[in-house]
Amino acid sequence: MERKIPTVFLKAYELIDENTMDKLDDVETPLMLVEEIEDFKENVFWVKIRNLWVLIGKIPPLKPSPEDIVLFREKGQWGLFKYLGEEEDKVVLRDGKDERTTRVPKEIVESLELFGKVLRVQEKV
Repeated sequence: MERKIPTVFLKAYELIDENTMDKLDDVETPLMLVEEIEDFKENVFWVKIRNLWVLIGKIPPLKPSPEDIVLFREKGQWGLFKYLGEEEDKVVLRDGKDERTTRVPKEIVESLELFGKVLRVQEKV
């Protein structure tokens, strides 16, 4: 007897370039990856970035924790940063390539369009 893993279909997008994201067909996803997230059908989605599939949980309702990678949009361009925490009135971030650390005033981070935090990265869906 074959046991099937429960699945759900989540929205999916492809990052075409720094400015453009296109809608793709919904992706079948194992329920165990998202069942802990409130209203996961609306708050979790896949983004194909080049040859990788990234599972993203929206901010809010999710909140970044230290070491989380966050997908954001600024001035029409997409980017990633690693959230390292907060010190006084500044937020400590690392760039997406994990090369530079910077301390940014909270107001600047709050002005970004934070789409979500990376929950999983894989080559296939």
